[in-house]
Formats: sequence, structure tokens, C-alpha cells
Amino acid sequence: MSEHMEALVMIRDQGRRLLEQAATPERQRALLDQPGAFDRDLWDQVVELGWPGAGLAEAQGGLGLGWSAVAELHQLLGARAASLPLLQTCLAVDLLVQADADQARHSEALAAGAAIACVSLFGPGEPGLPERPLATLTDGLLSGSSTAVAFAAVADIALVYAWDSGAGSPVWVVLETSATGVARSTPNVIDNARAMAVLTFENAHCSVLSIKDPVAAARRLAAAAAVITAFEQIGGMETCLHDACDYARERRVFAQPIGAFQAIKHGLADIYADLEVARGCAIDALAKLENASPQLPAFAAAARIGATAAYEHAARENIQFHGGIGVTWESTEHFYFRRSRSLALEWGSLPYWRELLVDNAAMLTEGY
Repeated sequence: MSEHMEALVMIRDQGRRLLEQAATPERQRALLDQPGAFDRDLWDQVVELGWPGAGLAEAQGGLGLGWSAVAELHQLLGARAASLPLLQTCLAVDLLVQADADQARHSEALAAGAAIACVSLFGPGEPGLPERPLATLTDGLLSGSSTAVAFAAVADIALVYAWDSGAGSPVWVVLETSATGVARSTPNVIDNARAMAVLTFENAHCSVLSIKDPVAAARRLAAAAAVITAFEQIGGMETCLHDACDYARERRVFAQPIGAFQAIKHGLADIYADLEVARGCAIDALAKLENASPQLPAFAAAARIGATAAYEHAARENIQFHGGIGVTWESTEHFYFRRSRSLALEWGSLPYWRELLVDNAAMLTEGY
């Protein structure tokens, strides 16, 4: 086994043990009761294990394990319905290192877990990347708003896809959320554990990232987010399937387990088939992401579509298999349904990804 694989196995085993102890149902329920909530204790523990820098290059202060480590960790998080700003950290640093050296302090703080980032990419009501972002940059000052952004309620740094009124084109900017002119509101959403908040900017001072092609950077960021989120969705699907199978063996009706009934068997088989198709799409897309392949848009879209639809199906059916107990607050099944809906909306709706897949479908067969 290579050193890289050994490191991945070690960080996966560490993560599984930690989450089994720390990501308990009791803590999850407490978070759901609080808009803009965030498990700070769990974040502090994973920071000690080096998770924020696991996928970052050593030159960026990370462990150099690449996107595969980020995918592994998100699959673990998905399996426990735990919620941490790990992906946002990786996306933010990926953008910052493309910019000038003035942003090194932000990158270092994020890689060390000393700061939390959020990324505002999609606009309110937009199914995909907006041609003209609603936040507007004028003479170095940012005005406008964002949609509800994951972890914006607790973020120290915000990276915003904005419209440069002077240049007449999109641009990426970075600013501290404590800056004058930045406000945030925390709506009560279906999954409050995601620390959602709407950012509002009123002549807020910010720094423009000197990225050669901001639009291409936005598309790549969206694709990376889709791929890693697919692994989080797969982790959630696995737990839904295992829970449903366990309950089907345990619950008895007419003197036999409900798993003996054909309708239940077929339902579980459908979830398993969806899961494995989604897993295959995600693994292929991860390879394209790690190799910076030009085929990434098509494979990321396939992973996004497959995992999003499959996770919602698995989470919904798991509740149905559990019957009356599945819809109670005391159960854990609703954690996964909430998360499936939240993740389905955070990185652009499915119509955007379907259109992207259609436009780039030829890429799926290149090289075969």
C-alpha cells in the first residue's frame, strides 16, 4: 500500500471513531432547534486532527492528500449527518491561491482551521450560475446580497462572486464578515445545522482576487463542490440503506419480519441500485477533479444529478419503511431527509446541472 493510501486509511479510521463518539443524535437535535447553528465543539476536534488542511498541498499548509481525502471525510460526515465547513475551506483556499500573494494570510488561517470561510456563488432564485451576479462592486465597495449560504452564519471570511460595474464582467472578491457594511440574517430553514445565513453588503470594503478568468474559476468551483457533495450524499444514502435494512429485519408483522414482504425487498433493492450508480458517477468525477481534466464539467454534472436524486429517494423511503416512528422527532430518519433537501439546493438546482450535462454530454465518452 502506498504512503498516500495509508494516510487516507488512517484519516478515515480516525474520522469514523471521532464521529461515532461526537456526532450524536442528541447534539444533532439541539442544532436543528437553532437557526444558524453550528457544532463548534466538533469543528475544534477535527481541526486538531488536521482536517481543514487534509486536501490542501503542503505548500498551502496542508497534508497534501488531495481531493480524495476531502471526499473520504465528507462521506464520513454524510454517514452521520454531521455538518462542518470543510468543503468551503477547500474551495476558498483553491480560489485564494489563484490570486496574488496578498491573500496568503487568509489561506494560512483557513488551512489551519483558525478561520471559517463561506462561498457565495449562486444568486437568489437562480437555478445556476448567474450571468450577472446580484452583488455589485463599484470603486472597491461591494453592495447587494447573497442567497442563503451554508456556514455564512459563522464564517470569518466570505468569498463572493460579484459583478464589477466598472469592467462590466463578473469578479471574485474576498472580505471579512466583521467588516463595516456587512450584515447577515439567519433564516429558519429545514436544516438549521448548516449554519445558513443571508449576507447583505452595503458599500463594504473588499479585496478583488486577481484571477485571470473569474467565470471559468466559478464553473470549476461549482464542479468541485458538486463532486465532493456527491460523496457526502453517498454517505447519507449508505446510512439510510443500513437503517432501513436493520429495521426490516427487526420489525415483525403477521409473525414475520417486514423484510420478508416483496414490496419492502424491492424498495431496498431500488435504494441499493441508486446508491451504486451514484457511487460510480462520483468516483469517476473525483478522478477528473484530481487530474484537472477538461471532462470535469460533464462528470461533475452526472455525479451531482445521480447523488442528489438518489439521496432524496433513499431518505424518503427510509422514513416510509419505519412507518409511524419514522416521522417522530425522536427518530434519526428526518436528519437525513433534511440534509438531502439542503444539499440539493446549496450548489445550484438540478435544472442547471441537467443543462450542463446535456451541453457537455460528448465529454463522457472521450477516451473510451
